[in-house]
This record gives sequence, C-alpha cells and structure tokens, in this order.
Amino acid sequence: MHFSSVEEAKNYVVAVTNKARTPEQINSALAYYQDMIDSSQDTDSKKLWEYEHHTLKEWSNSTDFNMGNFPQGIDELVLEAIEWRSMVYAFQNIETKTNPFTESGFYAQWYLGAIYGIFTIVGKLLSKDKRDNSLRRLWTLTSPTMLLDGACTEQEVEFLNATLNTSSGHFTNENSKTLLYRNKLIAHNESMPIVKWDEVDEDLAILIRMWSLLIAWSSFGIFNPFRTDKQAFLGLESMYQADEIEALKEQRRIYISKVHAWSKAFAHTGLADSGRGAFSAMSVNFNIAKPHDLTPKD
Repeated sequence: MHFSSVEEAKNYVVAVTNKARTPEQINSALAYYQDMIDSSQDTDSKKLWEYEHHTLKEWSNSTDFNMGNFPQGIDELVLEAIEWRSMVYAFQNIETKTNPFTESGFYAQWYLGAIYGIFTIVGKLLSKDKRDNSLRRLWTLTSPTMLLDGACTEQEVEFLNATLNTSSGHFTNENSKTLLYRNKLIAHNESMPIVKWDEVDEDLAILIRMWSLLIAWSSFGIFNPFRTDKQAFLGLESMYQADEIEALKEQRRIYISKVHAWSKAFAHTGLADSGRGAFSAMSVNFNIAKPHDLTPKD
C-alpha cells in the first residue's frame, strides 16, 4: 500500500484502530449529524456534515456491516488486553482472607478466561496474515510515513521493526515466551510452556509503545479509555472486604500507570519521551483577573 499524503496515512490509521460502532451508536451518530446539518450556518459546514451522514448511512445499510464482515479495531484489542491484565495484576498483588480463585469454580474460570483473553489478543495484534487487521500490519504499512513526518526517531523505528522480524525478531517462539505460550497452548494443543507475567508485561510494553506512536501521530489521543474502579470491581462485595476492594482498586491504578509510562517511553532505551502518547487528558485552566484598585488616590 502506498499513501499519497501524510493526511491519507493518518486517516488510514484512524480507520483501522477505531472500535467498530454498534447499531445503537450509529443511530445516535446519524441523529447528531442530522442536527448539525439542520443547524449549519454556511454551505461548507453543511456539506461536511452531509458527507459524514451519507457515508455512515451507507455503511450501516451495507451487507458487510449487517453480516459482521469487519474486523475489531486495534484500539479495542489493545485496551481490552490492558483491562484483563490490570485486573490480574491487582489480584496478584494483594493478600486477602479468602482465595476465591481456588475455592470458587466461577473465579477459576474467570482467571482462565483472562489468560486466554490476553494471549489471544497478543496473537491478533502480531498476526502475520496480510488479510488481518493487526498491529504488525499497520505498523509495517505506516511507520515509514511516520518517520518521514518526524513523528518518531529512526533509532526507535529500527528497533521496533527488528522486534517484528519474522525469523530473528523478538516476537518469535524462540524469543517471546508470550508468543510461544499463545502458539503452543492457546492456538494449538502441542505443549504447556512456562511463562511468567513479568515476561508478558515486557512484550505488552513494546506493543503498547508501538500502538501509542500510531495513535499520538494520527489523532488527538484517547480520552478516559478504561473502566472506572467501581465498574472494574462491581459485584465482588460478597467475596472481599471493603478494604480489600480498595486495595484491588489501588493495584489496578498502579498497573494502568505503568501502561501510561510505557506509552511514553522510547522502546529502544526505556527513557521518557516528551510526547503525549496515546492517552489524552482534558485540562481546564482558569485565569482570575486581579480586581482594579478602586481606592481613591490622593
């Protein structure tokens, strides 16, 4: 694939990373676009919103949409892997009076689901199949344009490209325990290799940085992408005490802070990058003017 401009490449990144909309979200967006059309004050604005409305309407009526012939967005995959891992991290790092993961079949199944979820997502992100909407494919297609646009350094691009080398790179069965586990146990039933969560985090850090560079370059970033503490641990009150749930929330926040740091650290050095990364935060600044001195002067 050849991009005719930087803008075209950025639009492509946005298109393949964004989460696919549900029918309810599409209907809401169409209603919003129609409101903007009706309230447009000039021809150019009206044409813009008419185009957005027409494009989305065509997509919602298409056979591909109605048959589900579209991939998951890369954002959705990355964020869901982080959600799974942050929960596992939280449970790993606190001591509780009960251990439902050994006492409850439901919790044991949840933990197994978390393992399968994380490793399956890593496999999707690193798929070598050119038909797949993978992070590997997106990075390979767009990183040259990013480099020419000054969005990343040549050294980091070379490092990340080397990790993706299919024969000698990091993400091979020989060099990545995460990928070995996924390929040998999750995708096939060949063996049960031993993998440590620290090794999984090392691989996730590389993938998150790669994804972060793409997001920061192509968009304003992602606002508040993670579930709240309350949402994450809702329903655990019967198994854990209040102080234990608060400790779980804190550990989850610690892991998500690690993710933020990985997204803004150079992959080849580990040093902090002054760029904003994939995650954006809304900030409001207030300037309070000093009142005029109304005291009469002599």
